[in-house]
Amino acid sequence: MKNKMKKQLLLRFSALMAVLCVCLTAFAAYGENNLAPIAAPRLFIAKGASDAKGTFSCVNYGNKPIASFHYKASMNGKVIEEKDVKLAEPIKVNESGKLHIAIPAINKMGDYQLVCEVTHVNGKYNESTVTASTLDITVLTKVPTCRVVFEDYTAIWCPNCPRATAIMEHLAKKHPDDFIGIAVHRNDPMAVDGYFGDKSEVTGYPTVWASRRNKVTGFVGEDQYQEVKQRGALMDVEVKAEWNANGSAVNVLSTTTFRTDVANGNYALGYVLQEDSMHNANWVQKNTFSGSMAFLGESEELDFFVNSPRYIYGLKFNHVVRAFIGVNKGLQGSLPKKAVADQAIEHKTVFKGAGQQWTMQNKNNLHVVVLVIDNATHHIVNAARCHIEPHNTTAIAPIKAVGERTEVARFNLRGQRLSAPEAGINIVKYSDGSVEKVCVRP
Repeated sequence: MKNKMKKQLLLRFSALMAVLCVCLTAFAAYGENNLAPIAAPRLFIAKGASDAKGTFSCVNYGNKPIASFHYKASMNGKVIEEKDVKLAEPIKVNESGKLHIAIPAINKMGDYQLVCEVTHVNGKYNESTVTASTLDITVLTKVPTCRVVFEDYTAIWCPNCPRATAIMEHLAKKHPDDFIGIAVHRNDPMAVDGYFGDKSEVTGYPTVWASRRNKVTGFVGEDQYQEVKQRGALMDVEVKAEWNANGSAVNVLSTTTFRTDVANGNYALGYVLQEDSMHNANWVQKNTFSGSMAFLGESEELDFFVNSPRYIYGLKFNHVVRAFIGVNKGLQGSLPKKAVADQAIEHKTVFKGAGQQWTMQNKNNLHVVVLVIDNATHHIVNAARCHIEPHNTTAIAPIKAVGERTEVARFNLRGQRLSAPEAGINIVKYSDGSVEKVCVRP
């Protein structure tokens, strides 16, 4: 009976795969002149910008090269551009080219749509089943700096983990300003327990997530980095941190500034304390890439592991998580539901228990990372990283280190309750009963 059921399931699966193959083949090979425009992810542009361009990938699904095509672009039903394009190099079958369309200056914040329709290919009607595509556009007061976060779940006992380590080191070197690596060790001397991102499951080691959007494959991670980077962000975020007076805790202040009005956001902040250059002469990183010449040339960082022994002693480990606060879904109340464009939102937290709840090898190698988490999508939508400065360097007013408190109410000096931070002095009440005056910069 079981064998019969298995056979039926196998036959159904085979039939389904056959149908899918037929459908894909029919789409790809339909007609000689078949060009499908595919919009890039949502585009963020600054209000009044005169140099913005929308990007579409034009894929040749026909059965002959494409030397020319005609397209029409419109916004909100109004045609803004219509052109014949003659290509110096034809688009080969199953390959694509880029089409960049100039976007007229928009002086009002909000969401817009740019529609690109390819009407003719090689002088004939476009035979594609997808002749048009829509690019979503959001107009902001300014375009925020978007930083990409890779979370690497790793361990020194894992022989395949050098692949992920090489990716992290490669991107940190290539994109020093906009890449933030976080290495989450498991069951080894650098391990931390309980760190995980909402909806970003770990199915094996290594597992690397790009801003909790996509799992990272391959050996360099550049494609996943660019995919997140090109999506952009709605907000700027910065962070600063300093030691308390006796060096037992780290006081942290983040500043989040949305570049458009937010009516009903679902954002929250998480924090990570991490250390670079951790090492010990007795730690051994297993390395399955040793002597695997087929991987040479992927990156300098992976070449190091190819040229290293199967057991590496004394390796220095970067981006290592030592402590964290709210990294799953963020701290409740750390960002308001409503926000006003360009109005800075400050949030404070504290990493307590230095040398007790978490340890360090070298305090000069510590950093703090703030994560902006969108709980509607489960993605990390922006982040920032900073060194930890000496006490009284950054003028961060200390808060009581009594756990993960959250904001429960905010008032202005007239005693009126605020739905979002307001420029000037705000009176903030927290879940632990404490009340503070917070200066919000305009």
